[in-house]
Amino acid sequence: MRNLELIEDGLYRVEVRNHREEIVANFFVDRSSNTPCSFREPRQPLKRMKIGDPVYLITDQLQTGAGIPGMICALQDSTVEVAVEFTHGTKTLKLRNWEDILPSNLYTHSILNVVYQTYGEIEHKYGSILKLTTEEIVAQLIQQGLAPQTARRCADLFDEVQWHNAHLPLRQWLESIRDFYHKKPFAKAASLVPMHI
Repeated sequence: MRNLELIEDGLYRVEVRNHREEIVANFFVDRSSNTPCSFREPRQPLKRMKIGDPVYLITDQLQTGAGIPGMICALQDSTVEVAVEFTHGTKTLKLRNWEDILPSNLYTHSILNVVYQTYGEIEHKYGSILKLTTEEIVAQLIQQGLAPQTARRCADLFDEVQWHNAHLPLRQWLESIRDFYHKKPFAKAASLVPMHI
């Protein structure tokens, strides 16, 4: 499994995980040269997260974009409480495994990565993404590892872009995906922390 996190402009943290040996290696990659800069082991909980931060509860570790949006409402040393909206109201889930959540920006970045790579492969193979139907685009995204529901949403956002008339239509598509998945931190998150009476 591989995760990417933008650390600063042009510098990404890449996490590579080998499930058989339970090894986690973190290294930093300079985007301009695509070379590792340093290594660090083992992975620490995402301590930069704070109450009010938007996160995604990961539902399938093997598919990019398989997650449920939520917000951190409590932090403790070994657990995190995440408020998740369901159809019948908000539920607070207490998680002991930090691996089950991703910050909104990292989750969104991983989706954009798959979409952009898939776009490039489609352009190379077919000459233009416009030669494919929406269903074929969904199939290509799923084939590249995107969760089916996320692939469908990205294809729906693709249909909203005026590809023939728009200035930089790929950029508009990627920005609409970003805007849909990347949630901004909620300023008054303390008011959302559930009160236990």
